[in-house]
Amino acid sequence: MKEKKKLFVWEKQRAAAALAVTAALFAVTMFTVSCSGSGGAAVFLCLALGIAAGFFVLLDVHIGKIGTALLCVVIPFCSFWAMENYSYVIGDPLHPIIVWNWMILVLNLVFFYLLYALCTFLFGSVRMGVLTATLVPMIFGLANYFVVCFRGTPIVPWDLLSLRTAASVADNYSFELTWKVTYSIFAFIWMILLASKSTVRFRRPAVRAVTAAVAVALMALYVGNIQKSSVQSYFGMDTTLFTMNVLYRNNGIIGGFLGNLRFLDIEEPDDYSVAKAEELAAQAEAEADTASVAAADNGRDYPNIVIIMNEAFSDLSVWGEFETSEEVLPCFKKLQKEAIGGEVYVSVKGGNTANTEFELLTGDTMGFLPAGSVPYQQYIHEETPSLASYLKSLGYSTTAIHPYNRSGWDRDEVYEAFGFDEFLDRTSFSNPKTMRGYISDQSAFEKIAELFENKEAGERKFVFEVTMQNHGGYSKETPDFDSYIKLPGVEKKSTQALSVEKYLTLMNQTDRALEELVEYFRQQEEPVVLLMFGDHQPSDYITNYVKRLCGVGDSEDPAAIEQGYRVPFVIWSNYDLEPAYYEGISVNYLGGLLLEHAGIPKTGYQTFLAGLMESFPIVNSMVYRDADGSFHSWENGEIPEALIGYQILQYNHLVDTKHRVKGFYGE
Repeated sequence: MKEKKKLFVWEKQRAAAALAVTAALFAVTMFTVSCSGSGGAAVFLCLALGIAAGFFVLLDVHIGKIGTALLCVVIPFCSFWAMENYSYVIGDPLHPIIVWNWMILVLNLVFFYLLYALCTFLFGSVRMGVLTATLVPMIFGLANYFVVCFRGTPIVPWDLLSLRTAASVADNYSFELTWKVTYSIFAFIWMILLASKSTVRFRRPAVRAVTAAVAVALMALYVGNIQKSSVQSYFGMDTTLFTMNVLYRNNGIIGGFLGNLRFLDIEEPDDYSVAKAEELAAQAEAEADTASVAAADNGRDYPNIVIIMNEAFSDLSVWGEFETSEEVLPCFKKLQKEAIGGEVYVSVKGGNTANTEFELLTGDTMGFLPAGSVPYQQYIHEETPSLASYLKSLGYSTTAIHPYNRSGWDRDEVYEAFGFDEFLDRTSFSNPKTMRGYISDQSAFEKIAELFENKEAGERKFVFEVTMQNHGGYSKETPDFDSYIKLPGVEKKSTQALSVEKYLTLMNQTDRALEELVEYFRQQEEPVVLLMFGDHQPSDYITNYVKRLCGVGDSEDPAAIEQGYRVPFVIWSNYDLEPAYYEGISVNYLGGLLLEHAGIPKTGYQTFLAGLMESFPIVNSMVYRDADGSFHSWENGEIPEALIGYQILQYNHLVDTKHRVKGFYGE
């Protein structure tokens, strides 16, 4: 008698795998409940799918050639949909089909079909090929989702250079899942489970080698051509880099990411030549004080210089008036009125601190660099003239301080290239006070005072400090911090509202630490000029809540968007400075402005920038603002002639280092 075929296989390995799959999907479901609350039917659906997944692993069924062919057609499309769906860019699951130009849809799908073909032919098995290929969009899309949650913008190619930095601060963020994200995770898992039943293999080595080579060649052609302007134009891709979120929404995650690969290198300006750079430099040096004049004036008693670039430091009242239980920045605002204050527009929001450092210390602008790039990691590989190297040429000792890991953003290498004599990281602090696991601003500022206590008589110091206290991750509870500044007008405090209160309390803690540092310098006889400003506003998670409190809606107007890139600054001294207020400049001008008010001659480059600031007070990664107060996107037309000169000088400074105009940038 013929033995009846069993429906399920109960062997130990298969049972263990089934149990592991079900347990994993149950864990994802319960974690989502803890993050987003009970989704009603969603919970029961996910639990049912988790149980079904376990039984499906045990199911003794095999998919032949016809079924496998059907899977090879359907799964790449489903994988594309699932990645787009659990990303922030797709509000409607049908968005790619309903809204996109059909050619954009095809362009994205081609990548997925090539990816699955490549993996399948490499492994010689549909089961292993689909498993590998599915993990790529599953993991990449999920990473993109979390990056957007943390900083408000999607992953760009240069983020791959920042993995070490990202990993070092990941513990201070709260990773949360929404039901939409969970659905996508379940979809990916089920794609893998379905393909696991396929019996189709490619056993002939020659066939596998040829097909894999063809797949590799086609993928290389795809990646290379999607970066070309002609191809992007043909398929109707959005090439506007003003708002990366919109670009990814319109082009798809894969289309947006791979299309941005073309910006890994800085393109030479159309009118660039070494002779033109030298001509512009000569004109600037003829107009005012220059680096050579300054270097010859070494005997002058210039003041000590302290710059504090404070992490996520901002005044959220730029969005409008909202009630707090006490004033958040009383000392800072008082100093702004008594000394030199203003608003500075940066090129980043919620992250990428190093880009603000770059603009401050070099005078270069992110506006002429690829969107999303990080110069510290991409372009600074040798000695580069900076504010530090210039002050060092005037006899200053130069110290950089960052109370965290010295390798973050490659600062250990960049600071040396910029001309800093020493770099003090977190290991230079002994028993510091911490807040949320980060060294507090109070301890960070005390380190500055300690340097002045121990400096030699007559030594002039330049200290540049980048703080960590106010770093993102405000929703996470920690035992070393309690918020005391409240939003009295908010009755029911959501996690987001509590995070805003925590952020405001951190700002107040910074303000108190600043007051102590200012009082210390008031008691010192040697002249000191102190500049403090924020590197960027906090992420959208914080600012969006404040915007709702103030009744501010979203807008595509550049002036409205730029409000999110506006942070305050103050230049204070322990001797009399003529009060002044700058309503809006970009951070690339701030170094020269500091030297001007400190009575230190500027470099030729800073002189050029000082003249440019009168006509274009704001030049950042997204816009430039003219003297009439109008914002202009870089995508709205040709670059004004005056800014072309800036672009040429920046290229000479940053890229064409072999022909850099000697002495102009502050060596």
